[in-house]
Amino acid sequence: MATHSNGRLGSRLFERLATSHQPQALTEQNRLAEVVESIKRHLVELLNSHPGNSACAPELGLLDFNDATIGVLDLELNIQQAIRQCIERFEPRVKRVEVESLPNAGDPLQLRFQVHATVDLGHDRTQATIDLLLNNKRYQCLD
Repeated sequence: MATHSNGRLGSRLFERLATSHQPQALTEQNRLAEVVESIKRHLVELLNSHPGNSACAPELGLLDFNDATIGVLDLELNIQQAIRQCIERFEPRVKRVEVESLPNAGDPLQLRFQVHATVDLGHDRTQATIDLLLNNKRYQCLD
């Protein structure tokens, strides 16, 4: 859990450095929203990384699931499990991660997932839900 002496809980290092000059009059709700947005940005970077691309953490990221021999249902289950394991391993601000597949919106090249996790705010914990879209081999968070 990232903690900063001026009360900014949950922000990543470079995010804290970039905003360290701003006043810190955040309400609890604004703090939660800020942490969730930071987690979303990190998840996009994390899930779009592939093992072997980081010298300091060679296992960081997700495998490419472009294997035509895997059935669609198996593919979704494999991706769900891989997303959950990747988040649990590389995003320390969340606990109790569950990933579910959402119905396809008519585009067979897109997969949608919903991540349910407990966000650790230092002295408090709360549930957060993040919608993910896998589109053209890239993950993105939906608002």
